[in-house]
Amino acid sequence: MGEMVKEYSIGPNEDARWKSIYDFTITCGNAHSPKNLAIEILKNLGALCSFDQAFVYFLDGNGKVFDRYLMNINERWGTMYFEYYANLENLRYNYTADIKEDPNKILLKPYDWENEHSSEFVPSYIRPRGIKYSCGFPLFDLNGNYRTVIALDRVTNNCFSNDEIANLLLVIPLLNNLHKNFYYQGFGLSAIKKATWGLTNLTAREIEITNLLCQGISPASISRTLYIALSTTYKHIANIYEKLQVSSQQELLVRMLHQIS
Repeated sequence: MGEMVKEYSIGPNEDARWKSIYDFTITCGNAHSPKNLAIEILKNLGALCSFDQAFVYFLDGNGKVFDRYLMNINERWGTMYFEYYANLENLRYNYTADIKEDPNKILLKPYDWENEHSSEFVPSYIRPRGIKYSCGFPLFDLNGNYRTVIALDRVTNNCFSNDEIANLLLVIPLLNNLHKNFYYQGFGLSAIKKATWGLTNLTAREIEITNLLCQGISPASISRTLYIALSTTYKHIANIYEKLQVSSQQELLVRMLHQIS
């Protein structure tokens, strides 16, 4: 990976910068879903960091891509990436790699494709698209799993400037907070959060796992999210099923919805 800039400096016109960031964040705050948020980001980001093309991938709680959004990109390129490159193991351009949020680090990946020659990804995918520079970042859910990945591409010979990268570093944490709100609300499962847990006799860990199960997240993904062994996760699930007298993830969801009705 070739980084386009080594230092990300903040310029002197701070008032204008923060006014632009404020206006941008307010506009994005009107979004009503992760996909709508991503669309608003791409529609309005040009004032802070310009780009020629962009794509967004949306992942479920198990790390699987379930939707995408392309801006100024032919559908065949999106399909090609999704069906081939995104599924190659150990590929550094694979956005489905297992990445966890680090609160002390902003994940922002700039690429200088002019200096990248070693991978088949470049001659077979990047060169035909005419991409010169790219910059990408993920947005996370409350469990530290990334659920939206945004990639910005340039087909001109102008690399992303220090000022533009600095803008992104300032705005990404704000966008991440907006993004997490959808998962705090349960993204369609907010009612589960209101369950009277005291009546279930579940432990704090079992309540945590129950919430994840009700979001459709698999035991393997729960283990990675909570940093516990898969066997431990299965033991917790067995205890949950026994206490709530259910035998499947679907029955568990029905049981929890019934409890709050």
